[in-house]
Amino acid sequence: MKTLEILIGVGVLLSVILSGWALYEITSMKVDVAVQSKLVENIEDDIKELKSRPAQAARPAAPSQARQQPSEVVVSIDDDPIKGDPEAPVTIVEFSDYQCPFCKRNYDNVLGKIDEEYISKGKVRYVFRDYPLAFHKKAAPAAMAANCAGEQGKYWEVHNFLFENPDKLDIPIIIESAQALGLDKTKFEACVNDKSKESEITDDFKDGQQYGVTGTPSFFIGRTEAGKEIAGTFVRGAQPFEVFKQHIDEQLEKAN
Repeated sequence: MKTLEILIGVGVLLSVILSGWALYEITSMKVDVAVQSKLVENIEDDIKELKSRPAQAARPAAPSQARQQPSEVVVSIDDDPIKGDPEAPVTIVEFSDYQCPFCKRNYDNVLGKIDEEYISKGKVRYVFRDYPLAFHKKAAPAAMAANCAGEQGKYWEVHNFLFENPDKLDIPIIIESAQALGLDKTKFEACVNDKSKESEITDDFKDGQQYGVTGTPSFFIGRTEAGKEIAGTFVRGAQPFEVFKQHIDEQLEKAN
């Protein structure tokens, strides 16, 4: 009888151990499945983010790569806003989008340096042309607001405001900011609402396509010539200041 009780006790103990092991295995499987599911979810998010970016903007080219640009392209400055001395020997034409993060990167990290070293010293004039991408729904209305501000001589004030406040690209917010930006709010609102600047933005976009622009920002850097055209080197994407400096200095040397 004693032996039988011992055997029964051992059996119960083994049953408990096996049950616990089975529970552990099931729990581990659940954790593994959860981890794998999260990994898949993260990968899917990364793919969606990459797909949402402009085709050319996966990564800015290194300076050495940027030197392998095609030959000069003849580009019109049209009647678009000019920053700097209109007679400066070198012209930079930027095709840009106010909702584009890479364009903002150029504004934040490069334009100020170009202004300090070249524009403010009368060596470069900077021309901004609109190229609102279709999947940036706020870009075209923002461009229209900037062009309307240009009618009151406040183009660059609104241009700066839009790049410095990417969360304020909605037209009602821009209109509410008009007075603080030195604009006549009534005239500004009327201009924005009648969409009188739509054709200007459309023409910029069509010109950009003709010159080979497929994404933003895109730049053409060339010598200032008589009339409204320059023969400019095509620089694609948000490049570091050193790339612009090299192109500008080359053009300045040719101009001299």
